[in-house]
Amino acid sequence: MVFSTAVAFARRARRVGFNTLTTKLAKKGFYKGKGAVSPGVRTAKGRFVVVDYKRPDYIVPPGLASTALKPYVERGTTTK
Repeated sequence: MVFSTAVAFARRARRVGFNTLTTKLAKKGFYKGKGAVSPGVRTAKGRFVVVDYKRPDYIVPPGLASTALKPYVERGTTTK
């Protein structure tokens, strides 16, 4: 009897990837989101208050406005 249960466990199909809940595995209407953090909180009256420590802080290097760099560069451009 011990041998048959060991064979049954050894031949079991691995269920890899079914431990995380996705929108395709959940019921209708499940929305997972993108993992973004909200920049504020909702009050009891329904207003949205922005919290300062949750706001994104963009650090711009000094002298960036005076350079000739563009945000997007074409493939066919050459340097002079």
